[in-house]
Amino acid sequence: MEGANTIIEQIANGEGTIQTYAAKVIAVNREEKSTHNSEEAFTVNVLRSDGAEIKNVRLKASVQDKEQGVVCVPKLNSWVLVSIIETTETRAFISQYSEIEKIFLRIKDNENKFFELQSDVNSTSLLFKKEEKKDKKITHKNSTSLEFNGVEKALNVKFWNEEEENKVIHETRIGYDKVETLFINPDDDKVLQKTTLDATKVAVDFDEGLGYQTLMDKDKVQFDYQNENAPDEKLHFKMEKLFKVEANGKNLKDEIEGFIDVVSKIVVVQGTSPDVGKLITIKNNISKILE
Repeated sequence: MEGANTIIEQIANGEGTIQTYAAKVIAVNREEKSTHNSEEAFTVNVLRSDGAEIKNVRLKASVQDKEQGVVCVPKLNSWVLVSIIETTETRAFISQYSEIEKIFLRIKDNENKFFELQSDVNSTSLLFKKEEKKDKKITHKNSTSLEFNGVEKALNVKFWNEEEENKVIHETRIGYDKVETLFINPDDDKVLQKTTLDATKVAVDFDEGLGYQTLMDKDKVQFDYQNENAPDEKLHFKMEKLFKVEANGKNLKDEIEGFIDVVSKIVVVQGTSPDVGKLITIKNNISKILE
């Protein structure tokens, strides 16, 4: 198959003629073994009005170079205009579309860095990545991606650890009702920190619940802690209408009131006994501060 540059040059020099006819798309030839994206396609099969089937009609100038270019993928069973150069069907290409299913764009520089764009009616995604070759094996390491999802009404941003293959280290999800940010350990994919923000509250969670957690809304502020190595070692602090402090299953208010009750029962033979009235007042005051 001749290169795209040669064909274009022949047409420009008046050495070739182009025939165009309408046809129906009957198959989209996906690149299932692509090292980039198994959903991309560079050719389609079409059916002419006279019943003749033409296979591998080009969607880009050169189907040999799959590393870069712009491709519009037509919808299955949609009508297109197919142009043929010099009546050679191996030179057939789509010149006009009636309906488009998806658009692919890929740009590559001399340092094997890529920028990709993929868009359909539901979503648009952008991806930056780099190609590496080792022991004749080609891998693509993602760097940064951005995805707009119209169905979920969300924006998703990801950052990868470039030292390892496709390990996400930071992800931010922005939806119409909340924002969520995650910091991830690339060694074991464990979430180190998760922050959630919506119209009613802010929540921060460390070590997937085994560490410190913070929750703030219009009614309260709350802190919790659990020791990963000692499940019974817990701390709970809540500031609502009253303060609540708990540690290792013990409630601060209950412990203070218990202490006051014990002191109130002390009877001194010589000297001054505890002022029970004042102790009761202190106990009542504590009830107005702690729960």
